[in-house]
Amino acid sequence: MSLNIGMKNVVDIQGTLCLPIRVFFIKEGPSKYMSHLDLMRCMTRTIRRAGVPIWYTEGFNPHPFMTFALPLSLGTSGLCETMDVRMTTDMPFEEVKQRLNAALCEGIRVTKVDYQGQKATAIQSAVYQITLTAEGFSGSQLRDELRKYLSQDAIIVQKKNKKKQLVDMDVKPHILSYEVSSEGECAVLRIKLPAGNDVNINPGIIIKGLEYAIGVEFGKCDVIRERILTASGEDFYSNFPHAKEA
Repeated sequence: MSLNIGMKNVVDIQGTLCLPIRVFFIKEGPSKYMSHLDLMRCMTRTIRRAGVPIWYTEGFNPHPFMTFALPLSLGTSGLCETMDVRMTTDMPFEEVKQRLNAALCEGIRVTKVDYQGQKATAIQSAVYQITLTAEGFSGSQLRDELRKYLSQDAIIVQKKNKKKQLVDMDVKPHILSYEVSSEGECAVLRIKLPAGNDVNINPGIIIKGLEYAIGVEFGKCDVIRERILTASGEDFYSNFPHAKEA
């Protein structure tokens, strides 16, 4: 069905009527090792194969217009990722979801399609679950080392600045909350860190700092981004269910 300017949320983009939509998806398994650039290529191919009618940029090299709110680090899984696109024809959101899932690669699954809500600038923090093992440590021993490390008055790590130079940084003030537990041979850390335009702390630098502090190299290090939160503490686009319920 063609769009018309009187329909909900329809906008005029350079003379073309478009419906901005947000695609929520999970990225895990083998796809967690897909770079952000490769993810964009994957989504471009998927949209074409799925036959979802979306708006393309104009010029010498037209390509699907898409934006991602908070790109994942390589090797990190995500349960609440988002991609914004603009549809040029009215199509039921459930059909868009089914078409995309039928064309997607292993490890990426669309969980919901909806109207675009909050802007990405609303994002303030993210919650990660990190599962660790280390040779010579039981889960409870590693848990205790994590608690000791995170309870320090200052946690100095090396982080690249805007000039790509390594500088020392105290991340302790940026750790918004955390809890540590053990499961068998694993220690499990759930940690809330700043994310967004102003301050963005990668959990990887905290993991590296812990390795250095206790003198080990982790045998297993699974990082999952469970939630993306706004300043009010709500999930990004608050009418979307919690990531674990998707």
